[in-house]
Amino acid sequence: MRVGVLVLVGIVLAGLGVAGQSGLPDLIVKSVRVSPGDLEEGQAALIRAVIANVGQGDAVGSFDVIIELNGQELATRSFFELKKERAAEIQIPWKATVGTHTLTVSVDAPFSRIRESSESNNKLSLQFTVSPVMSVRSFNLDIVKLFGRILDETGIALHFKLTDSIFTSVDNAVRAINDAAAALRNASLELGLVRQLVPPALAADTLYRDAEALVALYEGMAESFERIAVMLSIGNFDAVLENAYLLRQKLVALSQKTIADTSFTLIQSAIAQFDRVIALAKELRDLLKGAQGRSQYEVAVELFNAFMAFGDELSACSQAIVKQAEAHAAQFYQGEETLNGAYNSKRSLEIRWSRTILMRLELYDLKSGKLVLCSEEMGPWLGLVTNGSLSTGMYGYRLVGMTKHGVRRIELGRLQIKQSGSIPPLVRQNVPVGMAGGH
Repeated sequence: MRVGVLVLVGIVLAGLGVAGQSGLPDLIVKSVRVSPGDLEEGQAALIRAVIANVGQGDAVGSFDVIIELNGQELATRSFFELKKERAAEIQIPWKATVGTHTLTVSVDAPFSRIRESSESNNKLSLQFTVSPVMSVRSFNLDIVKLFGRILDETGIALHFKLTDSIFTSVDNAVRAINDAAAALRNASLELGLVRQLVPPALAADTLYRDAEALVALYEGMAESFERIAVMLSIGNFDAVLENAYLLRQKLVALSQKTIADTSFTLIQSAIAQFDRVIALAKELRDLLKGAQGRSQYEVAVELFNAFMAFGDELSACSQAIVKQAEAHAAQFYQGEETLNGAYNSKRSLEIRWSRTILMRLELYDLKSGKLVLCSEEMGPWLGLVTNGSLSTGMYGYRLVGMTKHGVRRIELGRLQIKQSGSIPPLVRQNVPVGMAGGH
């Protein structure tokens, strides 16, 4: 049965009122971001801004969007129309420079050519930091952070304002769900940017095939969110539930994924919260069809709040997944200190990798992809001895390890070396015998 939005007028809060139809556009800067995350000096990045018209009328006539970085104009983009309830994304390529930056995007600036219902929401700023080139960078950790960050943004997007107007509340919920879908669809672009750091010798690793599969799953989740938004906007609760079940299946599939040696099982707590959303949506649907029970208003408010609680849990899970990946990543030491700056070849380099009893290090030339060093198998820690064989520069690394349960582990990354003569011989510990597997 299809239940139109007009039938929902009796659901929420007394004293309902229809929002004023001014007929004027309202241009806003909906979001500003710099992709990818964890930028370092010289890295290729995209400055991205989403411009939207959230007013009651079309924005007809030319207007400009100005992008400023640290108070200096970086770019201007011109528009000639933006229809109501539509959005457009601007992308500006940028080569990252070290430091803390303030990015400001202004729409309909500087002359305010478009008459709007509000002129106070035409600007949005973002502060971000670019670090110096890291001496050690784990590509595994980059991948987990990418997917974790997108899940976090998805959860944050699912927050919306519940007002005294059913029309406004439903509209806010639909916008939030579409924003969540848009966040998930960022995965493909972000992965492409992150992969630009990866040397050819490592680019074909299964890590990136797994990442592409996870992008496809995120796309599927985005599609389910979008369908839920459409069906909610027309009041078709049967179809809302149908697509909610499909979304749940994709969340379960996500909870069964492991990428870059990091499991997504923590998502199960978000699934439990989403089950509450589904139960409330089903209860509300039945009430709207005439079933006896609690008041429609009470269930609707509880449903909206449960949906936002699901977003909170999704964010919390994503942050926990990233922390798990950080704890499992290999740690590089020079002497007893964490490696800070290029590895000085006059001193021994020690690698410690949690849960690993045996490991081997492979180093690759970034440009040619040629294998230039393959260490002996060592454990439970590994010491690197180059004896002057490697030139100063940046190298791709592959760590191949084995846990005490015989599980093979691989970590990819990048290591900066400063060649300053030979290294004193390293005293080796007794190690387990044999580690299966090549490259």
